[in-house]
Amino acid sequence: MNFEELIDPNPHHHELNPVLWDNNKLRKDVRLQLLKIARHFALYLNVPVLHLKDVTLSGSSAGYNYSDYSDIDLHLVVNKLENEELFTAKKNLYNSQHDLHIQNIPVELYVQPADQPHHSAGIYSVLDDHWITEPVHEEPTIDPKDIKNKARNYSAKINLAMRSQDVSKCREAMDELKRLRKAGLESGGEQSVENLAFKLLRARGQIEKLRKYITKLESAELSLGEHNEN
Repeated sequence: MNFEELIDPNPHHHELNPVLWDNNKLRKDVRLQLLKIARHFALYLNVPVLHLKDVTLSGSSAGYNYSDYSDIDLHLVVNKLENEELFTAKKNLYNSQHDLHIQNIPVELYVQPADQPHHSAGIYSVLDDHWITEPVHEEPTIDPKDIKNKARNYSAKINLAMRSQDVSKCREAMDELKRLRKAGLESGGEQSVENLAFKLLRARGQIEKLRKYITKLESAELSLGEHNEN
């Protein structure tokens, strides 16, 4: 059995992750540390007025489908976002520069416009310490074979784009993966085949591999002359 077969494509538990939650409430030490991280990230963004509305935790760590490959999605929800591309670039840079963990679970920072729909089985206000959307415990209904087949299809798109060594095709592949996942979230929520397949690829490291390859091609495209990597 290889590494990829060891990853559960649709993990399921009967309780929230006990290292983060206690009786369905965020543990006090976890909450305080997340607020500390959120403040640090807000200062890093370096804008005169952030228009912060909330700080939320969502994703699999706020539900029953967490796994060893889950991270903590920490969102700074803002009422006004004038330059979303700039905030996205700063968010990506911050996440690449900071290796943050809560109880060995990676923390991923986001800036989310308040008027933008956010699809997650559970959404918790870290700022106000209460559930915005409390997750409902449900037994999985998706066949793991369907998830693996969809992931195999996604993986083929990634490999084809990378073999082309064309940065535009690699960007198109990444954008298509994100669109497919977004469509799945909108139609079937976190338990959609598309979302679970995307998360399976992410756990395998294939999404990050494509992201790094795009950066490598962009760097080569912007460079002049030979450069040997040691």
